[in-house]
Parts: sequence; C-alpha cells; structure tokens
Amino acid sequence: MSKEWFETWFDTKYYHLLYRNRNEVEARQFIDALLRFLTPEPGSQFIDVACGKGRHSKYLNSLGYKVTGIDLSENSINEARLNSSDDDGIQFHQQDIREPFPEKNLDFAVNLFTSFGYFDSEEEHQLALNNMYDSLAAGGKMVLDYMNASEVLLSLKREEHREVDGVHFKIRRYIDDGSIIKEITVTDNDETHVFEERVKAFSKIDLESLIANSGFKICATFGSYNLEPHTEQSSRVVIIAEK
Repeated sequence: MSKEWFETWFDTKYYHLLYRNRNEVEARQFIDALLRFLTPEPGSQFIDVACGKGRHSKYLNSLGYKVTGIDLSENSINEARLNSSDDDGIQFHQQDIREPFPEKNLDFAVNLFTSFGYFDSEEEHQLALNNMYDSLAAGGKMVLDYMNASEVLLSLKREEHREVDGVHFKIRRYIDDGSIIKEITVTDNDETHVFEERVKAFSKIDLESLIANSGFKICATFGSYNLEPHTEQSSRVVIIAEK
C-alpha cells in the first residue's frame, strides 16, 4: 500500500527547507490572542494536535501550561523533542490523529495552522475531530485554525519558483476533487523529486458541521489570528468549540 502524501512529504529534508522561515512572532501573537479569549487556569493541560516541530506547544509550555504534542511525522517529533523534557511539563509523541488519543480529561485541544483537511474521506476527518472531543474533560475547549478556502480559491497563485540554499522549488497549484493541490517539484543538483500537498477546501460551514457532528458546541468563529470577526474575505477560519 502506497504512503499517503503527508507521510512522505513531511518527513523529507525539503519540506523543512522550504518552510524553515515560519513567522514565529505571528504564531506567538496568535497564541496570546487565544489565551486572552480562553482564559485558561494556571497549569491547564493542552494537547497540540498535528503539532509539527512543536512551535506552538513550546510557547504554550513556556507560559506555564502542560502540553502534549502529537504528530505523524517522525522527523518533526524528533526535532520537537530537542531541548524539551517531560520534567518541564511538555512531551511529544508520534501519533496518527485518526487513531484514538491515549490522553484524556484535558482542558484544551488545539489544531493550528491548517493541520487538518489532509485525508481523502470526510469520515477520516470526523474521526480526528471525535478523537479531539474524547481527549477533553467536560467543559474542555477545542480550537481549529484553518485557511479560509473561499479566499484562497479567489487568490490562488497558480505557479511560483523559489530558491533556498541552492535547491530550486517549482510550486504549481490547482483544484482537484474538492481539494487544493500544491505540486512541488524539487531540483537539487542533478536530482529531481516531485511531492504533493493536498488539502480539502472545507468552507466555514463544512468545518462547523464536522465539529458539531463530534458533539461539540461552537462558541465562536473568528477570521484572523487577531480574532477579528469572520467575513468572506477573512484570511482564516478560527473555530472555538466546547465539549
């Protein structure tokens, strides 16, 4: 059985090279805005679902919260574990978010930076949300941060080229079967590799429906990392829901 696109791409050195300059200031400001809205108690327990290299997890932990980060990518989890210790109230585990989480009775579950929408079927996405629901204590809250698909589709950049440390990336974007596809052709010296990102173009209504189907009650929906009101032109869909 062939691997799914995210099992291959996220564990390559080229993924980490292409996206190495993530906006850390923006990420921290987003977390700060969420915390002002959520008002967690000191020492609250978070699970960061599809945590990548753990940038949100580590910032939450630096503010005094207990954090578990989970991600399918072995390379990302290994990097997340660098300079972190269970003794500091933070831990990272390799985990498929479609499989039940061992963690239970947590205060908050967060899924940030469009770390969702990767699967072929709606049932798989529902499984992931069900697992987030099951990981929370009664009254616990979930945050889902997703691209605003309607705005992305309007401004889709069909092709671009990037050069990073002598490696050339040709990126082609198109729509296929309800997903936004990013075809990434990597030229590294004499080697050429082709990878793919495939993310469902879920609308705000689609996401709210999936979340509600898991048993959550939706508390608020925002349209930016500053938690501004959501409009059709918003850059993000940030949904906060309660168990």
